[in-house]
Amino acid sequence: MSRALGTLWRVRDALPPSARQALRRATDPVLAPVGSVAGIHPSGPDAAPVGLTFDDGPDPDVTPAVLDVLAAAGVRATFFVLTDRAARHPELVHRAVGEGHEVGLHGPDHRRLTTRPAAEVRRDLAEARARLEDLTGQPVRWFRPPFGAQNVATYVAARRAGLAPVVWTAEGEDWVDQAPATVADRVVTRLRPGGIVLLHDGLAGDPRSPASPDPLRAVRHEVVRRTLGRLADLELRPVTVGELLAAGRPHRTAWFRP
Repeated sequence: MSRALGTLWRVRDALPPSARQALRRATDPVLAPVGSVAGIHPSGPDAAPVGLTFDDGPDPDVTPAVLDVLAAAGVRATFFVLTDRAARHPELVHRAVGEGHEVGLHGPDHRRLTTRPAAEVRRDLAEARARLEDLTGQPVRWFRPPFGAQNVATYVAARRAGLAPVVWTAEGEDWVDQAPATVADRVVTRLRPGGIVLLHDGLAGDPRSPASPDPLRAVRHEVVRRTLGRLADLELRPVTVGELLAAGRPHRTAWFRP
């Protein structure tokens, strides 16, 4: 099954965007049992909710500035944290929880899980979840694999560790050197009501490669400010993943990439 899904994903990547969407609409209902959370099917008269998420933190310089912007706007988000970073900066995790944000697991570190044995992945995720719950004093439900890299084995390992994988539907490619307004515009161009936004409050990179500087480190708070402004322009209401799923029927997608 894993090989078949990998082949399907490679075929999908070769298709134009419209064909990708059609393929996803056809396959997601069939593959829902191994689907990752990708948002909701929104309904109701209120402003459409979208999930606002951040990866790779906490970062001692970036995360406080991002939290300041969110607090000023009255917005709550989900932070997918790395437990090695959280252990070094527990005060930032405590601040995020205290200000009403949701904390999910991004991993014990930023290694790509699809390169590792499934039993090892399950053990490490279970241990990382327990450490994060001790730190936050709250249950940890959500998990986002580093780099979005996931196969059937790592998906099953995460589920057996008590975690629900969460992916995204719109990202601003905020690991590339560019203007904050460009990131925000790219997010809203790709976003639909009920979708999930991916941004970063830090940039962890690949531990196997030499560290490279974060090109947007000094302006990540401005990326967030600009993105919130563009969402408001479109009457899209940013919320946590938990709040998003409480607002509509979950959208799950078969997400498998190396």
